[in-house]
Amino acid sequence: MELVEVRFPAAGTFVCVAPGTTLLAAAALAGVEIVTGCTRGMCGTDAVRVACDRADALEPPTGAELGTLQRMGLEADSRLACSARVRAGTVEVLGDAVVDGPVAPRG
Repeated sequence: MELVEVRFPAAGTFVCVAPGTTLLAAAALAGVEIVTGCTRGMCGTDAVRVACDRADALEPPTGAELGTLQRMGLEADSRLACSARVRAGTVEVLGDAVVDGPVAPRG
């Protein structure tokens, strides 16, 4: 199994995780805090902006995640950290999709 690299540039860290890992779980492993709410893809509290090195780096959004992203009017580069699962390559978590701020290291 080939690991997926998840980068958190604003926190200056990264982690390599197995395919299927959520961005929220990757953040926890990297020591990066992402504020969450329901963790079911419904509330949108953990909406983040992402950049991927390949089109299939993330699994497609579930119906619940897609509905929440659309309801919030977020751009195509936004995903919910609790729902977005890595698949391959490299994924960068660039910051909060709503307030456009960077994610921060736990402190």
